[in-house]
Amino acid sequence: MESSSAFIVPAVFSAEWRDISLIQKRARTLVYVGTRYGRRFILKTIAPEYADLTDYRLQQEQEFQLGILLVHPNIAATYSLEEIDGVGRCIVQEWIDGITLGEWLLAKPAKNAQERVFNQLLDALEYMHGLQLVHHDLKADNILITRNGSNVKLIDFGLSATDATLSQVTNDPQIDIQALRNLFPAMVPNGQFTNIAALRRAIQRRKRCVKTLPIILATLLLIMSSVLFYLAWHERHAEQQRYEAMIKMVDRYIDIEREQLMVIVNRKETYNIKEVDESLAYQACWADISKMREQQWSIRDSLAALYPENDPLREQFVQLWNQKEAEMSKDLFPLLSNKVQY
Repeated sequence: MESSSAFIVPAVFSAEWRDISLIQKRARTLVYVGTRYGRRFILKTIAPEYADLTDYRLQQEQEFQLGILLVHPNIAATYSLEEIDGVGRCIVQEWIDGITLGEWLLAKPAKNAQERVFNQLLDALEYMHGLQLVHHDLKADNILITRNGSNVKLIDFGLSATDATLSQVTNDPQIDIQALRNLFPAMVPNGQFTNIAALRRAIQRRKRCVKTLPIILATLLLIMSSVLFYLAWHERHAEQQRYEAMIKMVDRYIDIEREQLMVIVNRKETYNIKEVDESLAYQACWADISKMREQQWSIRDSLAALYPENDPLREQFVQLWNQKEAEMSKDLFPLLSNKVQY
């Protein structure tokens, strides 16, 4: 009860246990919550039917001795082992206002929040392993997330204190690391890790790989693009060289045809000088022209056949030859017509 002056009544800070209520019942353990000095505490005791058995009392003492040694912000604190009226001998532990990890994960927290919880859990386990202790029962129900701040609080070290001692279970850190993998499969890399430090290094290596992967992919993409660009350029360049070589070839043979036509023109002049019958001269000239043209077209077809049938240059060669030949004829035939009336 509060006073009118807003100060809490001293009776609230009583050293006596008040408001004790059962919150969990296990096979051989009862868990209560109680209030003392205005604060809530967890009271963990042995079920009445086992309370007087030496083995269970010994296990309780071992669990208390372990808990009192663990002082870490992400591990629920253990305060005392004491007899409480109406309850029995209890381990007094920190009461956590929070929810289990399983409940917390159901809310689908953000990735950075999950990483923060995961790293706090690593801190707690690394601290325990440094004391040569293994939790042995790392599961979602034994990991609490505080409502205020979403901080990790690791609880329930009964197996660490008892089973590892009585049943000779090995204190191998990989037991807890494998449990971590089950809880956070996306955050624990594959492989065996001798301790939390080795696990942290593997996580950091993976993070570096993830960070550098886009750079590597971008570099590979750039290299591939450069190679493809070079190949395309080289192909275009080679195609251009082939096309230019084709033009030179056509020009060379058209020049030969031009020279042959000029020879025919000059031959007509010779016929006239010798006063040969003009009609015979005309016929001789055109016979030479036809023969020369047939030879040139035969050469054209032979050269075109050098290109594969599916090669675009084959058709281009014939078209260019005919075009050049037509242009040449257009220039020379008027001159020839003046000397050879056809």
